[in-house]
Amino acid sequence: MLRGMIFIDHMNFDIALQKYYRSLGKTTPKLDYNKLFKNICDQIPNVDFLKGFIFVPKPDEFLMKDKKLENYYNWVIGMKNAPYTDVIEGRYVARQVDENIPMQIDEKNTYYKVEKGTDINLAVHAINKAFYNSYDIAFFLSADTDYIKVYEVLKSIGKIAVVVGVQGQNINSIRPMVDNTIILKESFFEKCRR
Repeated sequence: MLRGMIFIDHMNFDIALQKYYRSLGKTTPKLDYNKLFKNICDQIPNVDFLKGFIFVPKPDEFLMKDKKLENYYNWVIGMKNAPYTDVIEGRYVARQVDENIPMQIDEKNTYYKVEKGTDINLAVHAINKAFYNSYDIAFFLSADTDYIKVYEVLKSIGKIAVVVGVQGQNINSIRPMVDNTIILKESFFEKCRR
């Protein structure tokens, strides 16, 4: 049996999931991430799910005033108690659009958001775990091409890299760089509901 680990760029995955369900005219389901992780590993024969790593940005003090981001971060805190799952935090910071206009949470044109640390955290953890031979096969839930170098490194040391996308995500430029790709659709997500 191959030992499988999941590495999820959560914000990337969540945006793709919401966009997909909007295209179906449906509400995005609330997922049980342990079911999600196990069912992803089951997409390839003879893979045992070992552990999942969720990479998320922690909103700064200003962004925490946004109710949606506060709720998102409350979910993140809850995931820290999930079995076989580690949550790795980066940062989500607000920046002023104009130094003469103070940021106001209800006025989106006064600030913009910058995600910091998610990509590098995911890359470091995936390569670190590979170096210590913690897994045989890594599943990456992200269509972000920033991870291509990570896939190249993993393949060069004999690890299997699989990119998992949501229906509608374009992963064509990633396909040649990984061992396999999986596209998830509604029928798959139905098996992963809370």
